[in-house]
Amino acid sequence: MRLLLVSTYELGRQPVHLASPAAALRAAGHEVRTLDVALEAFDYSDVAWADRVAISVPMHTATRLADQVVSEIHRMYPDLPVALYGLYAGVGAVTVDARLEGEYEPGLLAWADGQRGDSRHLGRSEFVVPDRSGLVELEEYARLEHHGTSVLVGAVEASHGCRHRCRHCPIPVVYDGRIRVVTGDQVLADIAQLVESGARHITFGDADFLNAPAHSVDILDRAHRAHPEITFDATIKVEHIIRHADLWPSLAAMNLLFVVSAFESVDEFTLGVLDKGHSLDDMVRALDLTMAAGVYIRPTWLPFMPWTTPEDVADIFEFIDDHDLAGATDPVQMSIKLLMPRGSLLEERPEVAPYLRGYDREALTWRWEFAHPETEVLHKELDAIAASASDCGQETVATLDQMRAAVARTTGRTMPPIATASATPRLTESWFCCAEPTGAQALTIARS
Repeated sequence: MRLLLVSTYELGRQPVHLASPAAALRAAGHEVRTLDVALEAFDYSDVAWADRVAISVPMHTATRLADQVVSEIHRMYPDLPVALYGLYAGVGAVTVDARLEGEYEPGLLAWADGQRGDSRHLGRSEFVVPDRSGLVELEEYARLEHHGTSVLVGAVEASHGCRHRCRHCPIPVVYDGRIRVVTGDQVLADIAQLVESGARHITFGDADFLNAPAHSVDILDRAHRAHPEITFDATIKVEHIIRHADLWPSLAAMNLLFVVSAFESVDEFTLGVLDKGHSLDDMVRALDLTMAAGVYIRPTWLPFMPWTTPEDVADIFEFIDDHDLAGATDPVQMSIKLLMPRGSLLEERPEVAPYLRGYDREALTWRWEFAHPETEVLHKELDAIAASASDCGQETVATLDQMRAAVARTTGRTMPPIATASATPRLTESWFCCAEPTGAQALTIARS
């Protein structure tokens, strides 16, 4: 069988969700071509060549863009079978032949053989080392910038799913508190081939790197021993940062350069509704622990909930000021609005239900109304600033200053421009998995 695997967006990374299934399908004897339309024009000769097309949808942004790609394939080749695979496969708006969620590779292999694979597979899978041949070179993807240097970045995954059930997150809707680990030898082999391709920094794309701490720390230790010049980053919950306080000196010694952590809000009510498992004081404790070890934190935020007031948004900006996090905050974080895909754990929550106004199938989220009209106006302004800045490559601090000025106008608070921002390591792709696609992202698909 000839299969075309397509990625629309994977956070500016060379897509592991092309490389991993490509390896499995080729090992099963299929011919595979890959296409990353975030960087490559949509080549209709590849579509014409394929017997089947499977599109990776690991996040909201990717799925919104994938729906455009599927519609175009249906228009040009109405009889060509198309599948969606990944975390968001179950919520796409367009009609497809198969939707493969969770550990999608067994289902994808069955579908490639003309069988009907499980739509949601959560069992343990046998993985092979991702096959990155044919992918766009690392030079075209996001880089790590730190201390005036810029280096190539590779991305791997040591686990899938998450042990936790944060109510706003799409992962527990599919995995329901489960994780599935990837064999350490395979992860290390993937890291080795990325280093051979020029990567000098590795991102662990796991939902939470410390879901399986012994497994993950062992992989990091072995990777550091094999490649002592390479730095790393990972995503880790505030709760896990504190629970594993004793690990931070060791993680720093293994070249863990920074951590992405979902702070989300400084409002205790919101943190409770989301079931984040941490408090405002815990966030401060997490910052103290990591900073003492020499590891940076890059927080993610969810400023806009149905009950949010402009003052709540201003409080987040003040927290950023108080803890010198301006250099660690991607502006898009300050414009994120709650997305609720079908099946969200928030659907039936009494704090949220009164604001819901029906499901928007094309936007892939429940529509909801702000309790405070002035908050809706502020959200639209911050969202436009973030999208415009991302599309034109504006400097982070300049964008945050524009946002602060908008918040100051709305609240009447005195919010002076950022005087200085500590230099924090960052990846040059700042967009986010739970953000709406920018105009430039959508235009890339349309032009293709």
